[in-house]
Amino acid sequence: MNEQRHPYVPNPVLSGLLGVFPLVAAANSLMNGFVLGVGVAVSSLVLALLMPFLQSFVPDRLRTPSSLALSAALALLIGAGVEAFSPAAARYLGVYIPLLAVNCLSLQTLRHYPQAMDGEGRVFAGQYGTGISSLLKEALGYIAAAILIGAFRELVGSGTLNFAGPGAQLFSFSLTDGAPARLFAAPAGGFIVLGCAVALYRIATLRRKRRGA
Repeated sequence: MNEQRHPYVPNPVLSGLLGVFPLVAAANSLMNGFVLGVGVAVSSLVLALLMPFLQSFVPDRLRTPSSLALSAALALLIGAGVEAFSPAAARYLGVYIPLLAVNCLSLQTLRHYPQAMDGEGRVFAGQYGTGISSLLKEALGYIAAAILIGAFRELVGSGTLNFAGPGAQLFSFSLTDGAPARLFAAPAGGFIVLGCAVALYRIATLRRKRRGA
């Protein structure tokens, strides 16, 4: 009964391996993981909210270009927000912020949300609401995975954990004076962390299924 009311939505990173490249390459700190995770989530959710209504007045032949243009505009706005919130994170992430326009969750949204329209351009309210609910869970799962991966890599790779806001250090923690394992701050370490996280997630998923069987 509870399973039907609250359907299980797999984590898009640890289950579907969506959007793992930015996490492996650039999410090597708590701050970078937070920025990437929130950027992907906001981009996908705003697209999901606007796409059905955009497609109600855009001709069929222009729907794909207009959808990509909307995604690119969102990426520019998110980039401006990141620059204002943390210039250091914006400089480090560089090209990964514009690439939010074609992140996996956004492309998935562009593929699936036309199905929330009928032939006359009206939105199916039930299907639209269900889709938004599932996407929200996926977006929160992506944020959680990005933050955890980034925080672990920073803590083990650099021995510190920092989170800086506009003009102020909001959180700072030092584990050791040196870096315990610099490998984890590099992309190679990102693959190791991601592989271990996926393995643990799948073990937990299998145990969950066995308990529900």
